[in-house]
Amino acid sequence: MPEAPDRPGETFAERLDWLFRTTRDSTGKPYSVRHVAGELTRRGCRISHTHLSNLRQGRSPDPRRSVVEAIAAFFGRPPAFFTGQDPHDLVHVLADPHIKQVAMRLVDARLSPEGHAAVVAMIEQVQRLEAAARSRRDAAERPAGGG
Repeated sequence: MPEAPDRPGETFAERLDWLFRTTRDSTGKPYSVRHVAGELTRRGCRISHTHLSNLRQGRSPDPRRSVVEAIAAFFGRPPAFFTGQDPHDLVHVLADPHIKQVAMRLVDARLSPEGHAAVVAMIEQVQRLEAAARSRRDAAERPAGGG
């Protein structure tokens, strides 16, 4: 029996599939595997749509950390989303002092909706920069010859 739409499942594949089924783009449509793979590659994490589809369907083993982080960032989730921790557990999320600091500054700043959008855009830019750096680091760690 398939998971209820409001529950992400237990395995990496179930959680990834849940994100694809429940996350919408700005027009209200679900993201395609091809679109997400292209966006991840653009952000510095090279992944084919075939490999992403295989991850979603549980046909490929769990991906390396940099891929998990890039997928999580694309869908606006912490990487821990894929490890089984409840991503909606606010107490757990706010236990991270860095997250708490950012959240408290947003509360204290009393920003306009435009200000909030600017903060989100800055965070997304930092995520892209860090994903690109991780991708370069992963490529440098791979043995010559692609193996």
